[in-house]
Amino acid sequence: MISESSSFIKGVVLGGAFCMLVTLLGHINVGHGTKAHHHEHHHIQAPNKEDVLNLSEGERVQLNKSIRIYCIILVKPKDLGHWAAVRETWSKHCDKAEFYSSENVKVFDSVAINTNDMWVIMQKAYKIAFERYKDEFSWFFLAHPTTFAIIENLKYFLLKKDPLQPFYIGHTVKSGDLEYVDGEGGIVLSIESLRR
Repeated sequence: MISESSSFIKGVVLGGAFCMLVTLLGHINVGHGTKAHHHEHHHIQAPNKEDVLNLSEGERVQLNKSIRIYCIILVKPKDLGHWAAVRETWSKHCDKAEFYSSENVKVFDSVAINTNDMWVIMQKAYKIAFERYKDEFSWFFLAHPTTFAIIENLKYFLLKKDPLQPFYIGHTVKSGDLEYVDGEGGIVLSIESLRR
C-alpha cells in the first residue's frame, strides 16, 4: 500500500513539474536573432469615449447617418438556423444587410451566386455590393452566419477612420509565410479598399 501511494505522489509531482516546464517553454520565443512578429494594430484606436458621450443628440444622429455600414452575410442553404438568427438579431442594426447564398432559397431573400466555393461567393459578393452601393455606403462588413456583431460599437470604432483610405479590419491569421484575414470574425473594408 505504501509503494502504491508513493508511486501516486511521485506521478503527481512529476506530472505537475512537466506541466510547469511545458508552460514555461511555451512562452519562450524562438527566432533567428530577431523579435518574433506579433501583429498588433497599435495605430488603430477607437475615438475617445468621453468625446462621444458629450455629443449632443443632433450630433449623434448626424454621426449615425455619416457612418453607413452595408452588411454582407455569406450563407449556405444548410445554415438556415443561423441565417434566421442573424436576420432577427444583429443584422437589423446594419444600415442595410443582404444575404449572399450559393443558391436561391425561397425561405429568405438572398442574392444567389451559383457556386459552392465560399471564396468565389465572397469575391462576387464584394463586387456586387460595390457596384450597387458604392454611392450609398462607405463601409462594408462581411460576415458569416456564425458571426455576431454589435454594429453600434463598430460605428463607434470607425468614427475617426477615413473611408477614402484603403483600410480593413479583421482578425489576421498566419499560416507559414502567408498572413490573411479570417472571415469568421467578420471583415470590414472601406469603400476605397473595395474600389481597388
